[in-house]
Amino acid sequence: MQHATSIRAYYCGALAALRHIEARRPTGRRFGADADARWSSFRGDLTTADRIDLLIRDADAQWPGAFGARNVFALRAVAEDEPFGVGWQPLDPVDAEDVWRAETGRSAATDVGAAVVAVAAAWQLTLGATAVGAISPADKFVVAGPSAIAAVLAAFSQGQDLDWGDQVVVVATPPGHRQLGALGAALVNVATPAVLLTRTELTSISGKRRAIVSDDADEGDARRARAIADGVTG
Repeated sequence: MQHATSIRAYYCGALAALRHIEARRPTGRRFGADADARWSSFRGDLTTADRIDLLIRDADAQWPGAFGARNVFALRAVAEDEPFGVGWQPLDPVDAEDVWRAETGRSAATDVGAAVVAVAAAWQLTLGATAVGAISPADKFVVAGPSAIAAVLAAFSQGQDLDWGDQVVVVATPPGHRQLGALGAALVNVATPAVLLTRTELTSISGKRRAIVSDDADEGDARRARAIADGVTG
């Protein structure tokens, strides 16, 4: 069972990212007057909590693994194509109304950097500067820490011919850190997510990678990222 504060942070972060994406390329079906009118016409007994979950399901289908709670909270018993799972406890209707009004009442982030800051703020994370350096399509990275994830995302959003899913492994165990890593594919608008690991998760990762670890990384995540960079993947 997830703590109510973490659940609220997760939803706030997901909506902040989705509002940036919608502002970047508006569809009119997620937010705004037209979306509100369509929702009012068929909502029936559904609540705002249901609306938010439906939006997240839709976004998680478009960018697999980016928006669902399964990746954020490392819910390994949940199927990969299921964002929440049967045991998930959504926002209660009162909290959902509060979250919806708060997130839709502020301006959407206009670039990836601002969107990442908004997601981090939902988890009360303050991001700092992290050096990334030049990035080419041939580079491979292992990243740990919310500030490092933010810096790499910003670099990828401005680069050309870069492949977030192929080039980046994110080691993140705290859910707030994981949400930043999970949202990466959607924020840079690619279909393939980066590999997202907890500090204890076993996997096989081939090739040499450069570690980018920020000071705000979980200590275990930082150690694991550096070990992967050194070729220790077990």
